[in-house]
Amino acid sequence: MIRHVASIGEIVDDVGAAVAFYRDVLGLQVEWTEGSDYATAAVAGAVHFGIWSREAAAEATLGDKGAASKIPLGFTVEFEVDKVQAASDALESRGWEVLQGPRTEDWGQTTSRFMSPSGALCGFAETPWAREI
Repeated sequence: MIRHVASIGEIVDDVGAAVAFYRDVLGLQVEWTEGSDYATAAVAGAVHFGIWSREAAAEATLGDKGAASKIPLGFTVEFEVDKVQAASDALESRGWEVLQGPRTEDWGQTTSRFMSPSGALCGFAETPWAREI
């Protein structure tokens, strides 16, 4: 079912502070438009490393920025799968709740999201153009 880790990211309350840490302290190349809810950092060995505001994660996952307190701060992981719908169906058939069912994001990637037993936000991704690692 899982092909590889599609992305790792950190969910934060202050994207600007996180960008400053990854760029100025760790010395990573970071792409970010000031004031936006998402940034990316170039990390060797990672297909994608994102910095995501908690409110934006709540809106993407639960459909409500006001539900940010339901999204844990910390790291999130997405797993690349052949078909997000099939992976989500398999999860639910095993009794696991899918918080955000399969949908195609504005950038063309198909995702679904769920929580791990420890409360980490996780997801499945279908990203055919980024499958070579």
